[in-house]
Amino acid sequence: MRFSTSMDWTRLDLNLLKTLAILLEERSVARTAERLHVTASAVSHALARLRRLLGDPLLVRAGNALTPTARARAIEGPLLRLLPQLGLTLGDSRAVAATRSPQRTLTIASPAALDLTLIPVLAERLRQDVPGWTLSVEAFQRRSYEADLMTGRVDAVLSVGGHTPAGEAIAVETLWEDEVVAVAGEGAGIAVQVSDASLADLLDRPQLYPLPWPTSQNYLDIWLARQGRHRQIALGLPSYAGAAEVLRRTDLIAMVPDRTAAALVRQAPELRILRVVPPLCSPLSLAWRRRDAADPDVSWARQVIAEAAAAVPRGVPAKAVS
Repeated sequence: MRFSTSMDWTRLDLNLLKTLAILLEERSVARTAERLHVTASAVSHALARLRRLLGDPLLVRAGNALTPTARARAIEGPLLRLLPQLGLTLGDSRAVAATRSPQRTLTIASPAALDLTLIPVLAERLRQDVPGWTLSVEAFQRRSYEADLMTGRVDAVLSVGGHTPAGEAIAVETLWEDEVVAVAGEGAGIAVQVSDASLADLLDRPQLYPLPWPTSQNYLDIWLARQGRHRQIALGLPSYAGAAEVLRRTDLIAMVPDRTAAALVRQAPELRILRVVPPLCSPLSLAWRRRDAADPDVSWARQVIAEAAAAVPRGVPAKAVS
């Protein structure tokens, strides 16, 4: 969901957005006031203004905690992505990197496709800012990671489609939304002049499946099954490591998120990316433990993950001209 376009944004004090972001993390007026170095009454006043401006209660009292409304939950992800663009980050991550722990291990569960896209950008940033840190990336499994996050076994979880729901203890934000595209080599026999292909045509073609779990657990194939459709998988691989070379040498195609497609084409420039018609979306989400907002290391790392995600290049080709 996007912010309402009916309100007059010229009247909005943008620092209110920073207050809202921290309120959504802390679920407490007192803790929000402490982080902002203001009084609790100032935070309450800011929340009242936000409620009037957005026409929603945003956070409602449930016992000793504040619980976000559906509107607030929808706003949370876009808000965290918007703040850096407005210069309203919850702390300049580069400027404060020196105050982080000099050594620690940051453990992230991540799908294999991100080894080609987000993980290299994130690793570069961490090596620049906190060279004493170790980034430990473990293979994502199609299950809920709530227990892993709550015990601190992992610091964050990246997933496509989402298997760890947001709640009182776990926060989830969408980092990006890919289009599912097709990647093909010359052997696939798709005309060079074509820049898009119908979903029906693509499903009729033999495909490469470069994932470690069965298609019954894959986000795209679950969606297709609900439509009564399925793919013709001719080759299954446990990772994307050999995907570009296979596509270059065979008649197989691969249906993948567009940022992954761009990475495959960087490996094998002769590959082509085709839009899927009608378009299909593939969201990438980040889950973390809400109480880690008080951990400066994890809070900073989460911000850096979001910034790294914003830096990953898209792979959506221009639309065909009819």
